[in-house]
Parts: sequence; C-alpha cells; structure tokens
Amino acid sequence: MRKFELYRRVLPSVGPIIFRNIFVLVNAIILIVVVLLVVFGNGQAGLFLGIVFSLNTLIAITQDIRARILLEKLQMLTALKVVRINKDKTEELIMAEEILRGDLLKLKLGDQMPCEGVLISSDNMEVSEALVTGESDSFPKKIGDKVIAGAIITSGFGIAEAQEIFHQSRLSVIAEDVKKYAASPSSIQRATTNVIKYSGYILLIVILFVISRGVLMHASRLEIVNNIGALASTIVPQGLVVVLTLLFAIGAASYSRKNVLFQEINATEKLGRIKNLCMDKTGTLTDNVLVVEDMHVLKEFRDTDAEALVFSYILGSGDSSQTILAVKKYLESKNDNLNNKKIEVVSALPFSSWRQYGAVEIMGDMGKQAVFVGTPELFLNSISGVEEKKLLQKIVLENARAGKRVLCVAHSSDAELPKDLSNTSLSMVAIFVFKNTFRQGINDAVKFFQNRGVRIRILSGDNPATVCRVAEDVGVNCAGDMVTGEEMAKWSEKDFENQAHKYTIFAQILPEQKVKLIEAFKKDGFTAMVGDGVNDALAMKKADLGIAMFDGVPVTRQLAGVILMTNSFADLPGAVELADHFIRSIEISSGTYINQSFAGLLFFVVISIFGYAFPFTPLNITFMNYFTVGLPGILIAYWALRPMGKILPKNNKSFLGRIMPLVIYCGIIEAIGVSFIYILSLQYIKNSSTLAGLSFILFGFVFLFFAVKTYCGSITKREVFQLLLLVLFELVIIYLAIHISFIIKFFNIML
Repeated sequence: MRKFELYRRVLPSVGPIIFRNIFVLVNAIILIVVVLLVVFGNGQAGLFLGIVFSLNTLIAITQDIRARILLEKLQMLTALKVVRINKDKTEELIMAEEILRGDLLKLKLGDQMPCEGVLISSDNMEVSEALVTGESDSFPKKIGDKVIAGAIITSGFGIAEAQEIFHQSRLSVIAEDVKKYAASPSSIQRATTNVIKYSGYILLIVILFVISRGVLMHASRLEIVNNIGALASTIVPQGLVVVLTLLFAIGAASYSRKNVLFQEINATEKLGRIKNLCMDKTGTLTDNVLVVEDMHVLKEFRDTDAEALVFSYILGSGDSSQTILAVKKYLESKNDNLNNKKIEVVSALPFSSWRQYGAVEIMGDMGKQAVFVGTPELFLNSISGVEEKKLLQKIVLENARAGKRVLCVAHSSDAELPKDLSNTSLSMVAIFVFKNTFRQGINDAVKFFQNRGVRIRILSGDNPATVCRVAEDVGVNCAGDMVTGEEMAKWSEKDFENQAHKYTIFAQILPEQKVKLIEAFKKDGFTAMVGDGVNDALAMKKADLGIAMFDGVPVTRQLAGVILMTNSFADLPGAVELADHFIRSIEISSGTYINQSFAGLLFFVVISIFGYAFPFTPLNITFMNYFTVGLPGILIAYWALRPMGKILPKNNKSFLGRIMPLVIYCGIIEAIGVSFIYILSLQYIKNSSTLAGLSFILFGFVFLFFAVKTYCGSITKREVFQLLLLVLFELVIIYLAIHISFIIKFFNIML
C-alpha cells in the first residue's frame, strides 16, 4: 500500500520534470548544433556532443525524479492521518488518502479536517479555519454543521462524516501546491536557473556573430558549425543544474541521520539563512512533560472537595493537554476514590488557546455551579474576594520569578458557561504549581544561534515573569525586553511593524498575535518558527520556515518544512552546521561551472578582437571540462558528505552576490592569461590550442583553490592535502591521455 501510494504521489510530477529539463532554449540550440555537425560532415563531434547533451539531460531528469521520490518518502513519515470509525465500531488510524465518502472520522484537539464533512457528534468542539479563510478566530461547531477541509480542531472533539474523498478536497489541492518540489524553488535554484537562461541568450548573440563572421571570412560551413558547437559547450554551464539537484538530494538524506527530517528538499538553504528564530517556551526550551509540584487549596475548601471539583473538570471537559494530564496524574496519586464523588457534569466548555480557559457545569451536593480552569492572570479581574486575589497574586509572583508555571481553578454559583469572563464573579478553589526541566543541550543550542547573529524570540502564552526567567536561564539575550499580549492588543498594524523588533519576550499572547509578530519579523530578515501546538500552526504557516516537533499536533507537522524527530531543539544546530557545509559545496560547484563559462566567453571575445577564430572543438571542451568541473565536482561532493572545519555563517548577500565577485575577477584574469598564451604561441607552437586548453585547466584549478578559501572563510590543512592529491591525479590522467592514440584522436588533441 505504501509503495503504491508513493508511486501515486510521484507519478503526476514525472511529466512536468521531463518537460522542464528538455524543453528549454539551451537544449534547443545544442540539439540544432548536433544536427548541423552531423549534416556537415563532423559526425564524430556531433555524435559525442549529442551523447554528452543526452546524458546531462537524462541525469538531470533522473536526479530530479529521485529528489522528488526522496521528498515524498520523507513526507509520508509525517503525512496527515486521521482516526476512522469502522462499521463494527472499531477505530483505526489511516492516512488521509485512504478516506472514502461516508467514512466517520474522529476529530480531537490538534487534528486537521482532511476533507469536507458534516459533524454528526460534537462535544464542545471548536475549530479555526484560519489556514483556509485567513480568519484567526476560533468558533464552536454544532451537530449538522459543515466542517471545511483544512479546519483545525482547537477545542473539544467530535465525529464528522466525510462528504468527499481526500483527493477531491480543498486541503489536498492546497497541500499539493505547497509541497510541489519544483513549484517552490529556493533562491539558489532560482539563481542557477537564471544563469542558464541568460547563458542561452548570450549564446544566441554569439552564434549570430560567428555565422556573420564566418560568411564574411568565407569560412566553411563545417568550421562555422564546429565553432558554434564548441561555444555552446563553453558558454552554457549545463551540468550546473544536475550538480545542484544532486547536492540538495544528498543533503536531505544526510539530515535524517541527525534526527532532522526535511519535508522540502531545498530546506538546506533555508536552514542556513535564518536571521530570526521564534519559539514557544514549553516543549522547546523546556521539556513538554509537566509535573505538579504543589497544590494550594483555599481554606474554604477541604482538600478532597477541591480535588473532586478539579477532577470533574478533567472528566467533563475532555481536555487532554499536557497541563491537565499532569494535574490528573497528581490527583490520582493522592486520592484513589475521586471517581466515587457524586458530581454530575451537565455541560462543558473545553480549554482553548484563543479563550485561554475552559469550564464545566456540574451538579453536586452544593447544587449547580461552574468550575473554571485557566491562567491566573485571566481570572484576577473576576475574583471577588480581596484575600483570595492577594493570595493568588502572591503565589503567581513567587513561582513566576522561579520560572514555574501556575494554573488556577475557580468556581461560580452561576452555572452558565460564558465565552467571556468580563461579567463573571469567581471564587478561588485551588492553585497548581508546575515544574519542568530544561531540554538537554538547550543552553548550547541558544548560544550557537546567537553566535551566528540570529535573534531568538520567545512567543508564549505563559506568565511574563515565568517566560523571562526561563529565557534568562537558558541564555537568551535581551530577555528583559518583554511585552505582553494585553499591551499588544492595543497595537495598530503600524505598531507591529515599528515596535515588534524591539522586544525579545512576548508573553500571554494569542495565536493571531503570533501571526502578526511573524509577519513583522519577516521584514527584518529570514524568519523561522519552532512549534508543536495547535496555537503555533498559524505562525508556522506564515513563517519563512516552519520547524515542528515530531510529537507535536498533526497540523504543525503538516505545515513544517523541517521536523525534529527527537523533539529536541538541541538537534537543530547540528542540522544548521551541516546546511552550512552543503551550501558551501553548492557555492564552490556553482562557482567552478560559472567561472569556466564566463572565462570561456571572455576568451572568445578577446581573441575575436584580435581577429582569431575560437580554437577549440566541442570534443576539446568536453576533455577540458573533465578536469575543470568533473573531477573537482567529485571532491566537492565528498566534502559535502564528510564536512570538516568550521564554516562562517552566510552574510546577507544573495547567492550570486556571494559567488560572482570571485568568478568575475578570476574569469577576467583567466581569459586574459589564456588569450596571451594562445596568441604568443601561435607563431611558434603548432599545438597552441592544446596549450591554451591546458592553461584553462591550470587556471580552473587555481580558481578552485581560491573558491574553497573564499566561500567558506578558511581552508583546512586536510582540504589543502586533498586538493594537492587532486592535482597529482589530474596530472597523471592528462599525461596518460596525451600518450594514448585513441584518446588523442577522439578528442582532437593536437600534439
């Protein structure tokens, strides 16, 4: 089933992959040159150029398809899954693609509705349709209501009947568009595509010049076609796309060994570009498992009565958050008879990140009343007792300074469950204090990113003092620069743009405020969002790169470009360092290809000014490319797989902005040097074209040496040794080549 599903996912992409690798301007030009070479008598050169052209295209298509297959395999690990209720009432976890019309789907907090459906059972279920409609509010759904594909369950749970199969749903269409390998190229991919495209335009101009000059000089048709073929091989860095695709594919596979899963094959580049890193506190800086450290019961209640009220909320609300599970475990360890209390749950209002509290209406010995569970700050204004309010403030302040979380339980004799507490009078029941440990290695991870110049920001719904204390303890810079969601509620759109970058800690904020913050940070630079909860989903969707915990809610995994398989933020620095090495390898490879094309073009211009024809044949160019880009490419790929040394973080320059200065400087020197050697040797040496070709190989290696040092900021002794071994190997191969008659004849080497 999985293999069939993999092939079904990949098959629609095969046609577009083949089309975009074959039907491009450059390929059309080279194909015409191949045909002309054969027609005008140089069948050997035409055949070989055709073979090289076909192999390059075939390799590009193969690597593109392999990259697509790899991406789909990775995505299937985190594919959208849902619980289906079978006719015999059993439940099974299935992939969204297996959903059929009429299936009953069980939905719970954090799930995403995979297709259009109708709610047939609801237990205070609320949804957010922000990913589809853009409206960030969460609202309730009743039996009979339609649930659209892509809606996120933000509270409660329910059962929906599927009205369509997954592949017909809006979510499936959106997912296909978002996850298409070719539809969302990175800036490096766009840059290299532009290089190939403009190389084609330059080649057209050069061809017109060669034809015009050939006609005026009465050159033979074969000579003109040979020149065009050689220049086509020189000017167009055709293997560049192949190498780039290959390195991205190898990179995606390499990260999985570091417990980091890619859902976008080009996420390598994105990891290396992070300038703003946003994250929640719980689950990222601290472990996601909470433990109740203490329970403060108000003197008006006996411990057993308070515990019974809290337990009634747990059972009645269906809340399965880590916080409530910790409370449940704590209460069960203290009292085995909680289930025996005669308390009936009449109705429930489950906890929601948008509402920041949950409640149940109960019937017990004291009659009807409502029990509320939520953040202390939210309840403070609604607590009627002065002493209760002072006690709550004292406990919150003491524990917040210690970096601990506090949960408040209150009750009201008014049995209604309001969606807004502004007109509700509450009395305290109990206060829970939680502790959780820091993620292992979190301090080193924070230090790593800050040393790279990355600005870390904490976006949390917790108490301001708690968040600040935790941020200080793990080493976040400027942890005192804090603003609350209440203050931000007064901000205009302009305020978000002007004020957000001033702060590091954003406490007690709502999910929609996270989205606005991400939008503001993106204007300062490439922004990544780390999250695991449903309240992080909208922000992750908006960020340049979403990073999710594997154990997070399904919707965050679906939206993320990168998934941390061990749920540890400490794994991210290793992935970023590996990304630096792969980007370095991509830059070196791209530099060597573009340098050879640029130098070849300038060489043609210089000798044309002096009245000389281009001295190389297509086969000469192929022979030279083995030594200037072919063999060095093997070493560069090895460096990507076996990184060594330390790579400096990338600056804010674009990909071409980083590699082109060295390419231009070296290309000019190389073109002038080879032109000088060629023109001087014409009068004295019959194999001047071979001497010029060997000069190109020598200059190409010199460029490789400088590229390694320039693009990574340093070069290790081991890399120098490997470069010298490469030189020695190339010298041996060249020596053998010029002493084997078949190779001399085949590549038109003049001796």
